[in-house]
Amino acid sequence: MVRDPALRDELLEMAERELAAADALFTRCASDPPLQTELDRRLAGPITTLTTALAAWEARPPEAEALLRVNDDNAQRLDAIVAGGWPGLRAAGADGADTAWLLAERADHANDARLGWLTLLADAVSSGDADPRHLATLVDRTAAVAGRRQTYGTIAMLAPDGEVEFPVPVDDIGSLDARRDAIGLPPLSVDARFLADGDLVPYGSERGSVPVNQWPMLVEGHVSVEATLEAGVRPIHRVWAVRPGDRRLGRLRALARERGVLIEQVEPELIDELASGRTHGGVIGLVGPRRERSMDELIGEVGEGSLLVMLDGIEDPFNYGQAVRALYAAGVGGLVTRRSWETALTTVTRASAGATELMPTASADGAESAADAARTAGMRVACAVADANAVELHEADLSGGVFLLIGGERRGVTRSFIDRADLRLRIGYGRERAPELGTAAAAAIIGFEALRQRRTASS
Repeated sequence: MVRDPALRDELLEMAERELAAADALFTRCASDPPLQTELDRRLAGPITTLTTALAAWEARPPEAEALLRVNDDNAQRLDAIVAGGWPGLRAAGADGADTAWLLAERADHANDARLGWLTLLADAVSSGDADPRHLATLVDRTAAVAGRRQTYGTIAMLAPDGEVEFPVPVDDIGSLDARRDAIGLPPLSVDARFLADGDLVPYGSERGSVPVNQWPMLVEGHVSVEATLEAGVRPIHRVWAVRPGDRRLGRLRALARERGVLIEQVEPELIDELASGRTHGGVIGLVGPRRERSMDELIGEVGEGSLLVMLDGIEDPFNYGQAVRALYAAGVGGLVTRRSWETALTTVTRASAGATELMPTASADGAESAADAARTAGMRVACAVADANAVELHEADLSGGVFLLIGGERRGVTRSFIDRADLRLRIGYGRERAPELGTAAAAAIIGFEALRQRRTASS
């Protein structure tokens, strides 16, 4: 359990009071058109904050006065709380840490005090105890209120032409992505894909299913944590373990030293509260978003003579993890996917025994664009289908550079892709009316047949 449940409860109550006061103000304004018009006018600036607008409104309604009082009280109390250390994951739990950010984000009248909170929040981020997006958004908001340039580019919007615009200028924009990477945030181009739906708000239900907005992100169990350390495809803030000195964690300790990642001893109850299952063995890794590869980067890394497999249309994270586990064991060169599994990171890493971290993986907008990139590199394009006219797997040539699409159980492969494929293959069943294999089983069979052929060719 969290170390200070009373602190978590207090933070939640503080936020509840402030949100209730804000709701009362908005309800009053909605019922009074002249008030609503005046509030909208005062909030029309690109970076005008609510409390700043209300404080300058001499004829503000009583509800605005009440909101300002609650806001001031909360800022003073948060300042006292933060003096004892940032209320992060261990002390206040995930919801408490989110709420601490929300209260700090709204403390615009305490901007000088808030500036002093940033160092403590940065320390919490480096230890995995707070969300990097909490730090980035708070640094940028504090700078904007003070009339300075933002550091991490979190005050951003998507223009009609798809370009990112900054209402507040960014300091040294050429090194923006490097600064974001240093604290565990993805490049701005990755965030940009989700800005059309609004701001990326790192708070509770506002996080939604946006992959880059997830926190805390965990990998569970020493096998998955070791794979994540070995792969190096995502930032690892900390490893928490109940018994860090356990002899079974020798390889994990060695990999952590190599990556410069600290292993901290924590209480079993804390890991139990954060973990989604009970197979973690007392070890979790607190990680950040995966660094994505493009198709061109993947082909350049594994070579144009490799077998690349695209898994498309899988909806269950356990099935996806099992499929990747089989493909990785079969020596498949690389994986392509068009959906992010970051929202199910714990499940896919556990189901794949860490193979989803270790497998070189590229993201693509769709199967057609991925196939076009493969063709440009000189690779043949193949797909697995349930079609009597397709080539039986053992007769299909899977040597050389091949891009292979395996569809999910429900949607399969689209007709347009099938028509354009250079090779259509099928798994020959031993019974006429046998039910079709699931994607994980099909991927295993195809992957190991490709391995057999490639070993035969090389010998």
